[in-house]
Amino acid sequence: MLRTPSVPVLLTAGFLGALPIGMLSLGVLMLVRSGTGSFAAAGLVTGSLSAGNALGLLAQGQLIDRAGQTRVLVGFGLGCVAALAALTALVHANAPLPLVCLCAGLAGAGIPATTSSLRVLLADLPMPPESRTTAYALVATQFQVAMVTGPLLASALLLLAGPEAVVWSAAGLAGMAGVVFAMTAASRRWQPAPRPQAPARAPSPSRTWRSWRGSGLATVVVTNAGGGFANGLLTVGVPAACVAAGSPALAGLLFSASSLGDLGGGVVYGGRPSRLPYARQLVLGRLVLGAAIGLQGLLVQAPVGMLPLMFLVGAVNAPVAIASSAVLDDLAPPGALARAYTTTVAASLLGAAAGSAAGGALERLWGPWSLYVLGCVLMTATAVVTWLRRRTLADPATVDPALGGPALGDPATGDPAPRRSSWRPNRRSGPRAR
Repeated sequence: MLRTPSVPVLLTAGFLGALPIGMLSLGVLMLVRSGTGSFAAAGLVTGSLSAGNALGLLAQGQLIDRAGQTRVLVGFGLGCVAALAALTALVHANAPLPLVCLCAGLAGAGIPATTSSLRVLLADLPMPPESRTTAYALVATQFQVAMVTGPLLASALLLLAGPEAVVWSAAGLAGMAGVVFAMTAASRRWQPAPRPQAPARAPSPSRTWRSWRGSGLATVVVTNAGGGFANGLLTVGVPAACVAAGSPALAGLLFSASSLGDLGGGVVYGGRPSRLPYARQLVLGRLVLGAAIGLQGLLVQAPVGMLPLMFLVGAVNAPVAIASSAVLDDLAPPGALARAYTTTVAASLLGAAAGSAAGGALERLWGPWSLYVLGCVLMTATAVVTWLRRRTLADPATVDPALGGPALGDPATGDPAPRRSSWRPNRRSGPRAR
């Protein structure tokens, strides 16, 4: 797969574009903390950065599907550089906090969607069908490596030169990644697929609701948001359990175990792709995640016992994320793959942010164990929802074209589109031809 033309350069640019995500959370937090002396203000600004990143992914996905990758990635990358420069100046000028939050949100929105663009290109690059799942796994694993490397790089820069160096380095990486990625031959050649024309009369609200309610994209978005919420609860629950047990330093080791599991799971899954259909992979994976999170709730008094379970959570999270991405090849309508992918990623990010926010309140009310119980219930619920809606994950013809999706059936006869099973192994050799 790495011998495919343009792939090594695209992977490098994608990695450089993912590094700022892991760097800026710590860099902006410490920059605002050093300027205001308040962790509360720093946390609010960092939250604005994360929310802006999620919303920026949605905006970039829509623009890429309409205008191509080159102008979008270059424009947003340079906009991120400008917003981070303004953020640094505002913090040093003791500007009002709402203005600083707004600037942080714009900076987060400007981080170029190189990973999403890479995911779109891999669906169209010439490669054997059996290599495509490996390619998706490599993208997911590479992103996880960037999420581990980014904070380490930020920590080194903090020690050597201070938080401004972290922010400026991340700005340079974001701008460079957007330009390098957009200048590759594969990215410049890529053109959005023509979108089907919408009917002259807009659909009624009831028809709009029915169309989205039956779509596989809605299934992926909703379950990804629920899974993200459960992971957000775990982000708070792990350090809370460690602090309550008198071992706060153990939290870093537990998260490291999860990261190692994520890397290992992505590599193994990518090297030996499962023959199970994606719907079954998602259901089984989320059931295992729910059980692993629930078992951790029994160990809050002795969190060191969570180490193998955290490794398991990471190892299973990787195939679930890869399967959620790969199924979009069948579900995304022509000309909307970037928008579909960025929407699912944004749903996970927003779900995780909401889970972290809710986890702090729940921990104060009932203690760390409540976060694990709720996380177990939510993750299991996403598995149940996926199973109940498994048909939508294999039926790419359930969304009205007026809503940006494929036709509901034959437009001439009105016959419904045929369904194919999502629960039996898929015998097709590759993703849906466009």
